[in-house]
Amino acid sequence: MKGREKARILVVDDDRDILELLEYNFEREGFKVKTLDDSARAIEVAKEFAPDLIYLDIMMTNINGIELC
Repeated sequence: MKGREKARILVVDDDRDILELLEYNFEREGFKVKTLDDSARAIEVAKEFAPDLIYLDIMMTNINGIELC
């Protein structure tokens, strides 16, 4: 991806182990990654980060992935 900005991925999951695993793997593949463990803040963070892709967990405690989507 030389000379181009990295694609951005926002990962939203309430499991920190999953967040770390996905962040590591996506960054290793050349993506710029932002992780978030609070689904209630996801829309606000998405507006600021402007991701190309949002990876949502379906079953979260505050707002589930389906409601958030």
